[in-house]
Amino acid sequence: MSALKDVFPRVHFRYDEDPYAVDLEQFAAWLCERRYPNKGARTHLYNVQQVLRALSGVSGAALDSTKLSTAFRRLAVGKITYQHTHTRFTEYLRSRNLLIEPGKPEDRFKDIRREFCERLARRRGLRPSTINGYNFWIADFLGRSLGSRQPMRSLTTAMFESYVKARRTELADGTLITAIGCNRAFLQFCFERGLVSERVDIVDRPAGLSDDRPPRALPWPMIQRFLRSIDRRDWVARRDYLILHLMAYYGLRPGEVGLLTLDAIDWARRTMTIDQAKTSSTLVLPIDDQTFRLLRSFIDKDRPTTTLPWVITRAHAPEGPMTKFALSQVFKTRAKRSGLPIAHCSSYSLRHSFAMRLFGRGVGVKAIGDLVGHKSPVSTGVYLRLQTDVLRDVALPVPVVRGEAGGVA
Repeated sequence: MSALKDVFPRVHFRYDEDPYAVDLEQFAAWLCERRYPNKGARTHLYNVQQVLRALSGVSGAALDSTKLSTAFRRLAVGKITYQHTHTRFTEYLRSRNLLIEPGKPEDRFKDIRREFCERLARRRGLRPSTINGYNFWIADFLGRSLGSRQPMRSLTTAMFESYVKARRTELADGTLITAIGCNRAFLQFCFERGLVSERVDIVDRPAGLSDDRPPRALPWPMIQRFLRSIDRRDWVARRDYLILHLMAYYGLRPGEVGLLTLDAIDWARRTMTIDQAKTSSTLVLPIDDQTFRLLRSFIDKDRPTTTLPWVITRAHAPEGPMTKFALSQVFKTRAKRSGLPIAHCSSYSLRHSFAMRLFGRGVGVKAIGDLVGHKSPVSTGVYLRLQTDVLRDVALPVPVVRGEAGGVA
């Protein structure tokens, strides 16, 4: 049986007799390979059929990405943009080498960026993900400041200040601080190499960008109310509850929850092994009774039937693990639905709350840092900036000054 017959058991003839039947059959097979449910696959195939007819090309021929985007835009009606179908069909065409994409502009500074990134890896031992962040922000600054023609030597402090000013309206404070730091290090490197004629990196941090903010921790009773607010009558809600439970009770990062595999759980010893990719370390944590029941129930009853190794998987096609962004959005979505005053927070609030609870129970900063995967106690200190109960304990008594008779009190 063909993929089109699988997706359209009753009306597949409408597609079998189409001039682009071969293209639609191959796209349908690609969707079925990725475990798309028939309902979603039908929508994608119908939309692609309309686009192929609008393009009036030769069946089986490569498609121009620009013309394809135009065809999808013309298909859109109101707020219905068909962006999901556009993305999936583009991904399919690219996997079959059937997408003609315009050439990207030449990356004029890729060699110097690569040299700088190699030095970061060699001297500081930074992880590839961190080095990729440096590379991204440096390329962003150079592209916005120099365009496609200006040479590196034309960089000035005014250009760097203009970049910071423009990006401040587009980025969160923490992200902007990261962008400034990455480019400062790069520009200092360029000055040492003689690639720029002045110290372009000497730029003051904009007023208002400060790390001295209160922590993002939530009170533990609020977190308990938040978890209780999740209506766990469907499997997706139970999956989301498990995700948030692991973040709140174990201080796990979203990415660490997403990378948790079935093999990482030792049911006999009641432990789970967490791969902390950010610090290249492994942490073995005990599983308490409540977490044990949640994991066992989800894996046995709710987890979709799949050969994938991860405990948490996507609720919708294509089949695969959830991304860090999707896991973070679980908190945002559930927080809005809860009606609690936490919609402004992020998933990291649960992680901060975990650290604050430990600190409040007398656990040392070093032990907390080991549990949350910090190499430096300075990083853990960011989570513990504000602990008023502890500060009250260390306050010194105020001396009482008694005035003598006839004197000034």
